Amino acid sequence: MKIEDQVKTQILEIEKQQLVPVAVLLGHEDWLYFAEQSKVAYTPFGSARRYQPALGGLLLVRVDEMHRTQVVTQDELDAYQKSHQILS
Repeated sequence: MKIEDQVKTQILEIEKQQLVPVAVLLGHEDWLYFAEQSKVAYTPFGSARRYQPALGGLLLVRVDEMHRTQVVTQDELDAYQKSHQILS
């Protein structure tokens, strides 16, 4: 399943809970898969990492993990930032 399809499914699940998705956390390998699958001009080491809206209009956040594709709410993103490294 493509990263974009995974994200769409996760967005729908979050919205069913009447929550608002704000970001997609992507690990190193999933970032590369996304860049390859979508043909988006992101590079794994470029400056577009955290600031470009993508995947359903959500903020794209690179995280220091190998495999992670997770749509999160603002509260989840804030909690994640407190205990993990976000690559910007």
